Amino acid sequence: MIKLYNAALSPFAARVRMALAYKGIDWDDVSPPGGLKSPEYLAINPAGRIPVLELESGYLLPESEVIVEYLEDIHPNPSLRPKDMERRARARVLARIADFHVVEPMRPLFGQLGAKDKDQAVIKASFTNIDDGLRYLEAQLCPGPWAIGADISTADCALIPILYFVEMLGGIYGVKNIFDAHDKVQAYWNEAKVQPLSVQTLDDIAKGLAEYMKSQT
Repeated sequence: MIKLYNAALSPFAARVRMALAYKGIDWDDVSPPGGLKSPEYLAINPAGRIPVLELESGYLLPESEVIVEYLEDIHPNPSLRPKDMERRARARVLARIADFHVVEPMRPLFGQLGAKDKDQAVIKASFTNIDDGLRYLEAQLCPGPWAIGADISTADCALIPILYFVEMLGGIYGVKNIFDAHDKVQAYWNEAKVQPLSVQTLDDIAKGLAEYMKSQT
């Protein structure tokens, strides 16, 4: 059985868990031994990041987007890849936008969570950049309930965990209705987050967040 080096809070690990669950693939969850920056885990993934999928051959496959593509290759049914090549390309574009134009601007906000004196300039710049990313996302979304239409795709595995964090961080920093300027993103989020597979994925993240916040007090 494959093993997934995993943490409930990670949106990237959640992407892989969502794909595995959709495909009905059994896996073993493994916590990074000693933490992400421990010598033991750095021997597994020198980047010190999750997820990593340990294959039955023993190969350690990093990078969530690549892992999801690998799962599609070895277990094509049920598929997360649209049959239509244009929609398949659009799904990949949406995942890239989420990773590089939404997640990256969020990273400084996590650094500010535990800061006694929060840097308001950093926070403001981060939300400005997130807003730009959401605008880019808005231009690529199709009418739902899923990101490219009626069927779930690899794009949804990427977007749903990430948009959860956008909404959560907006609440923490007092940026209410963060999706209000992006009608298509808001409509997508409203529909996609209540799908059964999404609910399961987001519940796991919420539990991980609760544990993290408890550890910070």
